[in-house]
Amino acid sequence: MSIKIYHQIGHNPNWNIESFTEDKCGEGLIFSPVHQTRDKVESIDSSIKKHTVFDPQYYLPNSQKKKLSTYPFFPEVISGGFTTIDYPLVAIESARQCISFQMGQGFEKIIIPARYIDQMITDYIERQEEYSILPFFKVIGEIGTNIPIYITLPLTSHMIQDEGFRTKILNWVTSFPELAGVYVLITNERATKQIQSSEFLTAYLDFLMTFRTVGLEVISGHTNTESLLYALVDEITLTFGAFENTRMFSLDKFVESEEERRGPKARIYLPGLLNWVQFNQAREIKNDNPALWAQIYVSTKYGDQALASSVEPYFNQPQLYKHYFMCYYEQIRMLSELNVMDRYALLREWIKQAISNHNAVTAMPLDLDHHGNGMHLQPWLDSINHFYRKYLKV
Repeated sequence: MSIKIYHQIGHNPNWNIESFTEDKCGEGLIFSPVHQTRDKVESIDSSIKKHTVFDPQYYLPNSQKKKLSTYPFFPEVISGGFTTIDYPLVAIESARQCISFQMGQGFEKIIIPARYIDQMITDYIERQEEYSILPFFKVIGEIGTNIPIYITLPLTSHMIQDEGFRTKILNWVTSFPELAGVYVLITNERATKQIQSSEFLTAYLDFLMTFRTVGLEVISGHTNTESLLYALVDEITLTFGAFENTRMFSLDKFVESEEERRGPKARIYLPGLLNWVQFNQAREIKNDNPALWAQIYVSTKYGDQALASSVEPYFNQPQLYKHYFMCYYEQIRMLSELNVMDRYALLREWIKQAISNHNAVTAMPLDLDHHGNGMHLQPWLDSINHFYRKYLKV
């Protein structure tokens, strides 16, 4: 496939591993130490590890999360309590241990971590270099390796939408000839699960495209269904995950909290709507408008099992997520088999049909909740049309 998609693994890794090994969904996996302890990662079969990336997750270096503490190279652990003043003294040792772990486990790439900084400060690059980038490159230079090296870029939507900052990051990254690629993660704070900003999507597509233009490989991490649009960037690696904290990037998962959180309502991914819809509302469409249901639902063994049950599934049961993996992987596979111009045409067709299908749902009448409605689709259409005009139109 000219487009790859990796499982962004959360705290139920077996769902993703089973989807990858048994259902043949995806080309690989990304493990995260905030969700898997060191011994759990080490116990994974080597046949899986060779298709695996390990994200060291130095984003919040003083995180107190217990699973992170099982990794002796994590900044909070190795420094005995992270401080920006003292950490540079142990940064080299942290890099050495982290690289040794990644190489020793047989992962397919070496990921250089970065700290999450949420401001476009003037010394952004200098801080990242002191914190991890230069120590990691120093160690890599000492040991030598043929394993592809990727740098982590945890950025904000404001950074992406600032053309000058995007250019600054691109110039910085391309100053390291050792790099094979970038692992990009973006925080995009919003009131809806789906991204509804055409400005952000347009800027992000431009950002991804610039890396490919200079020959760098790209992994777009922690993405939701908007990653369908990123398939316009050829040879990209996309990600999909189960719980929402694997489908969007934020620091929440790295912060200890005693606050009890209510589990979200179960949702099912409906390819014909290009959206996740509350399961109970999906059932209403199925029961009350079978013709429309046939247009928006793609049958999988997991989706069929959930719909056949007399009890509504819980959000923390695997069927709806494995259904999503199968449906979404098939959409990515279809796009990957096309050239970029035809991908654009198919995406445009899918989005316009999804808008029509959402209108049909409203006309039933059934008003989907604000996360499940189709308000994201016009911004999606606007962003790919802009991409066509800039990069594809002859």
